[in-house]
Amino acid sequence: MCRSWKLTREKRFPQLGPPELTFPPHGSTETMTFPDGTIAYDADGLVLAGDMTEDQVKACLGAGAKSWLYLNDECNKACPKAAVEAASVPFEMIPLLTPASLTNECVDKLVAYVESAPKPAVIQCSTATRASIPYILHKAKADKLPAASAMALAATMTPPLKFLEKPPLAAAVKRALIVSNRKPVIFRQLFDTSGSSTYTYLIADETSGEAVLIDPVLEMVDRDLKLIDELGLKLKYAVNTHCHADHVTGSGAIKAARPEVKSIIAAASGAAADVKIGNGDRIEFGSLVLEVRATPGHTDGCLSYVFEDMVFTGDAVLIRGCGRTDFQGGSAEKLYNSVHTQIFSLPDDTIIYPAHDYKGHRCSTVGEEKRLNPRLGSGKSEGEFVEIMAALNLPYPKKIDEALPKNMVCGIQEGMPTPA
Repeated sequence: MCRSWKLTREKRFPQLGPPELTFPPHGSTETMTFPDGTIAYDADGLVLAGDMTEDQVKACLGAGAKSWLYLNDECNKACPKAAVEAASVPFEMIPLLTPASLTNECVDKLVAYVESAPKPAVIQCSTATRASIPYILHKAKADKLPAASAMALAATMTPPLKFLEKPPLAAAVKRALIVSNRKPVIFRQLFDTSGSSTYTYLIADETSGEAVLIDPVLEMVDRDLKLIDELGLKLKYAVNTHCHADHVTGSGAIKAARPEVKSIIAAASGAAADVKIGNGDRIEFGSLVLEVRATPGHTDGCLSYVFEDMVFTGDAVLIRGCGRTDFQGGSAEKLYNSVHTQIFSLPDDTIIYPAHDYKGHRCSTVGEEKRLNPRLGSGKSEGEFVEIMAALNLPYPKKIDEALPKNMVCGIQEGMPTPA
């Protein structure tokens, strides 16, 4: 926990229990029972519903519903407005009839409603499909989820949110999540021309100027800091995906030049840094957030970072490949599990930005790698992956004896400041 650096830890992908359609009203131990056909998400006090009979509406009101959001037109025959208002329960209508209805204004209204509505709140459409949209929009904002993570969360809920069953709706929700989270962003992918073929990523909140640099390389620090100065940015964090063995991190040199910059690395790496993080943490800079996902296997301390519809995978997933697993606590079994649970679980159109590429590629997508990655994709089993990795017979890393000891101390060399 390093909250002084505006880095927060929250439980990721909460496992909501089965939709037992019962939960106590606020401040009471009385049990409420919602009718069959509704879907209750107890943890958030929401009940999603399709068209209901008069008896079902009465059952919801009798169960203690304290507010009601209707996503159809008032002229719909099944509109329960009269019955709900007769029970003195607040009734609001925000028409969400088609994917095109999900405008910025509509999104703002839906999120504001879920945030402020007394709970339990019923959200109703015709089939409980569109009713799930306000829920995920609210979760994304409340939990500061990138769009890719919010879509993945919608698929892991019990039951999964129904809008996912309709591709046009799912696409509209994804766009809305990206747009609603969108802040003025500066993004640069920078390549190490000194020999390691490392990609360094600069992400900045254009409004505040606060920035992070992912996987800086020692030999390229002057270039990176010059670019940051040219763009009028203030570097807040130097972030590493793992303790690298093929190059010396630029974090130490950056700290020597800019003492206010904080270095970040996984606590599991055992390496020195100002801020040590783990799965579920969030790195905040300006109004932007990187979501941290632990993806061990290449090393024990590998992390991937999700930002909007992108994921920075380090060496866990490369374009049509992955990092080796035969040193630094590597494990093929761990890497297979990490990739499939933390990266391949993201939406297929999530853009993958790796830490390296040796063939001139810049990025890929989750869907591409699931289909085309010869080690991890094409339905490969864990056993097949372990066999593939064991048969690689890779040479000893050329720079590991130089790079690893320096990276274990944040790239700090003689004359540089030591991390706090």
